[in-house]
Amino acid sequence: MPEWRPEDAEGLRKFFQGETGERLRVTLLSMTVQQSLDGTSRAGDDLPYRAGYAAGFRGAVATLDALMAKPVITDPDHRPDVPYDDLAWLDDMET
Repeated sequence: MPEWRPEDAEGLRKFFQGETGERLRVTLLSMTVQQSLDGTSRAGDDLPYRAGYAAGFRGAVATLDALMAKPVITDPDHRPDVPYDDLAWLDDMET
């Protein structure tokens, strides 16, 4: 998989802010709603398939959104100020 760089994210974000990008965004959101409706209201025996397809479609659109986000952590040595081990955090809360 090719590396996704900050300049790629910025270019994609700028595209989606343009006229064609806005039309594509609205189209993708409409298609996501339509897939969700098809996956639940029209499904018969193939409900699991249609629901899975709708979830996958939604996931693909969400991935496009995620690719536009600017990286929050700019320093690779930076560690967030939040617990990254849920069990250790829970143990600290109980003591």
